[in-house]
Amino acid sequence: MKADPTLQRRLVDLAELDLRLGSLDHRRRSLPEQATVDTLEAERRAAVESAARARIHVEDLDRAIAKLNSDLDAVRRRRANDSAALAAGGLSDRQATELEYELGSLHRRQENLEAELSELTERHEAVDADVRHSGAIITDLDARLGMATTVRDTALADLEDSVTATTAERARQAEDLPADLLDLYTRSAQQAGVGAAILSGGRCSACAIDLDRTTVSAFRTAPADDVLTCPECGVIVVRTANS
Repeated sequence: MKADPTLQRRLVDLAELDLRLGSLDHRRRSLPEQATVDTLEAERRAAVESAARARIHVEDLDRAIAKLNSDLDAVRRRRANDSAALAAGGLSDRQATELEYELGSLHRRQENLEAELSELTERHEAVDADVRHSGAIITDLDARLGMATTVRDTALADLEDSVTATTAERARQAEDLPADLLDLYTRSAQQAGVGAAILSGGRCSACAIDLDRTTVSAFRTAPADDVLTCPECGVIVVRTANS
């Protein structure tokens, strides 16, 4: 294949632009700012789940405490009724003994319920503090996530601007290049990862291999409009004064 040396040189510029586009795409896919957002979102999900578990625990404790209070009220009423019956008198010895025994049982039952209520109340206060703490963490994460998202969006917008500008420049470089030359360049880029490279001092700058003397000599004496490819990597090699 033959092509004007000036057009061949533009292939190198095209390759540099393609490499820049590849670098921009890699940066977009591995954006540090996105990683920060992902990390904060994961932390927020964990905090929300923790807060939800704590709220469920609080609700369970609320129900348990409500039942204990109800049981305590019933025991206190029963004790009050029994005490009033004893104080009123008029009971047989057997009835009085039974009431005194029941009052003792109710007293022990009340003490147990009050101890259990005290323990549950302490646990409720601790879990409720966990809910408030999780809420504070979520609020802080929301603020940090908002700032990180803004930074990420700004970085993405800058990247998109660079991609747009580089794509436009690439289109200008590729404009009016012969179709067969562009086709060869595209195949080279697909196979070797780069479409064209400078032949510098007998070395292909794409694969960084020093070519043998026979090849270098053949390249140097070939007509200027011959389109040459590296025998090692298959990339189009463009000759310069330093080749």
